[in-house]
Amino acid sequence: MADIEVGGRFGRLYRVLDWPVRLVGLNVLWFMGVLAGLVVAGLAPATFALYALLREYLLGTSPRPWRDFWTHWRSALTASQLALGVPILTMWVVVFYTLAARGTPFALGAVVFTFGYGVTLLQLPAVLAHLELSVTEAWRATVTIVWRRPLLSVGIGLLTVALVLGVWFSSPAALPLFFPAVPALLGAVVVHRALPRPTS
Repeated sequence: MADIEVGGRFGRLYRVLDWPVRLVGLNVLWFMGVLAGLVVAGLAPATFALYALLREYLLGTSPRPWRDFWTHWRSALTASQLALGVPILTMWVVVFYTLAARGTPFALGAVVFTFGYGVTLLQLPAVLAHLELSVTEAWRATVTIVWRRPLLSVGIGLLTVALVLGVWFSSPAALPLFFPAVPALLGAVVVHRALPRPTS
């Protein structure tokens, strides 16, 4: 059956209302991708596949979520471990030392560094999904994109923290439905607007 195109204001409203359901579906796929790789090996390819699908949606294409997610997951299973797996795992190390620095003169600096690292890491998968780059080149491009407009990056980071905390304190059971898809969308939008779109 052909898709029915809805134009005008109703078309825009329909596309906006379609995003919550889409994000929940992407989140379920991400959790399945993580479990498929026994968590440690599945975290990086699942994250890459999530951002790859978000990129396709932002480009205005109509991906088939189930099929395309697993296609991206399989293609990134090995290559993404160094590019994404290591940075994601090091984030836990950074958070650990930030918590350990509480009550010391290094506490503020540790918090600022952790926040900046987290904001940068939020957009790294989007760069990898958009461009075929080496690990070093991807980090260089991500840092350039993120901190070329520091106010936007800080705003995205604060909004992400506020959303997570808001859901956690209001309805913790709903957190798995929208995390990490919603923060990933925020990071993907910034990268999508900063990088050139592919030409057909």
